[in-house]
Amino acid sequence: MVSPLLDHSESNNISIAPLAPLSPQFQLRWQRGELTLSGHTSSLQHEQDLLEAAQSSYPEGSVITNFQPLGIVPPYWEDMTLQVLYLLAESAFTQADLSTDEIKIRGITVDHLSWQSRFGASRNALPPHISVTVDLLLVDPAVSLANICTRAFVTFESGAINFEESSTNFRSSAYPRLDRVIALATACHNSQISIIGYTDSSGDASWNQRLSLQRANAVGDYIVDGGVERARLLVAGAGSSAPIADDSTRYGRSLNRRSEIKLSSKDKSTEPIIRD
Repeated sequence: MVSPLLDHSESNNISIAPLAPLSPQFQLRWQRGELTLSGHTSSLQHEQDLLEAAQSSYPEGSVITNFQPLGIVPPYWEDMTLQVLYLLAESAFTQADLSTDEIKIRGITVDHLSWQSRFGASRNALPPHISVTVDLLLVDPAVSLANICTRAFVTFESGAINFEESSTNFRSSAYPRLDRVIALATACHNSQISIIGYTDSSGDASWNQRLSLQRANAVGDYIVDGGVERARLLVAGAGSSAPIADDSTRYGRSLNRRSEIKLSSKDKSTEPIIRD
């Protein structure tokens, strides 16, 4: 006799958890005369409102959309996406990432007063629980973007991106530093980002070399997820070859477990290098 896969007594003990609702996400990017709108919408009317607002606020720009109808969204979702759309019109190069409880904006503007005025109005229109993070670079419109970026690269210091022991997991201090790198790289779209990973002296040389490259790639992945093209990255691992602190102490080793980032003007003759 073939045993049933599941008898009646067993079936009574089965509980099926309902699927968690999908959390809406939305991204807006205004760059080089092109506005990209991508993410979850509540209805066809919501999408139409976004397109009309885009045509009104960015009359000389082209609009690319990748709408993903979701239907079930918070009651403030439509207004939040529209408020951020209007806000980005006061910038030159900007990207905004929206979730149900957070807005992250990074880029550059040439008119700080207009930006602040519109930002204040938009912030007051949003629910108070929404966290808004802005990383915006103010530039002089009389100076070329290339010159501004060259100057910024000289003075910009992201700080080391530190890692947990024997891991590619960032320490919490890394995230604001990485977001600043993404903000500057987004504004200076012709820049190149060099990332070198390091380890402490624990483990043998071959292991340290692999781990250091994995750490550099983890940093690169985060930057790419932030909207920077992977082709702009130069990634390498240097193992434990360049300690910046005493490796005989716990604190020193924690400082040596790091990746370092440098931005520079992109040399058209240089191809991206991935070492493995």
